[in-house]
Amino acid sequence: MKTSLALLGAQPEFSELLHVGRPNIGDRQALIARLNDVLDRRWLSNDGPMVKEFEQRISEFVRVKHCVAMCNATIALEIAIRALGLKDEVILPSYTFVATAHALQWQEITPVFADIDPQTYNLDPVAIERLITPRTTGIIGVHVWDVLATSTLSKP
Repeated sequence: MKTSLALLGAQPEFSELLHVGRPNIGDRQALIARLNDVLDRRWLSNDGPMVKEFEQRISEFVRVKHCVAMCNATIALEIAIRALGLKDEVILPSYTFVATAHALQWQEITPVFADIDPQTYNLDPVAIERLITPRTTGIIGVHVWDVLATSTLSKP
């Protein structure tokens, strides 16, 4: 185990370097079978059977009546922003993927960046309070990392 994977003298949490975007493939054969099914049907998206199944399963998992799959989170944010009628200024964390701000800017909304809490990496409530003005129409909270994972980073 490499000691370079530990922070602040803690024991390493992982035996190898992990890329943040590394996918969890799971059962490779099941994945390949699903991909072959999609390719055989020649229906990759646009409300196809796999998309419908995905929406239905997510809907059940989060216990909601409806779920609509989007091509990416940026488009989902844009649709949510429009549905909520946000305008003028919206507060968001300074520590987020740039697409969060892009989704606002593309709707002609000014992103207002707030500091984050150094323990959780989420929005700092005190920083938000200082930034609220009469032009503020919303706050976008972004959960960047799992709180349990970040708490292990601060072990002595």
